[in-house]
Amino acid sequence: MKNNFMKSFSNYFMIIFQNQLCFASIDTNKNDVVTMKYKYPLRYVEAHFDRSDPRLLNIVAKDNNSFVDLSVYFDEMGKTSNIKQIIEENRKSERNNEYLLLDSYFAELINKMKF
Repeated sequence: MKNNFMKSFSNYFMIIFQNQLCFASIDTNKNDVVTMKYKYPLRYVEAHFDRSDPRLLNIVAKDNNSFVDLSVYFDEMGKTSNIKQIIEENRKSERNNEYLLLDSYFAELINKMKF
């Protein structure tokens, strides 16, 4: 991964956890522990292919009222398209979950007020 502040690519694990896109690295002191370095809510993440290199996935994420450009490099073209598809599917399901929670909240309010 490479972002606006890094000059070269660094190795991270990309994890989708609790509707967030996380980038983690292995702790140097403990080999079986990962440390979350960057976390971005999935609703503010957009992924696009790089036209010049199909193994590069460009991700734009919102972080504290500013946008961060991330470049994620994969060793195979197939992985890039699979990861992009996984990110898009998780974004859609996250949006649907939020809508269902909002809908159930208003349904409970209406039931309590007995309209």
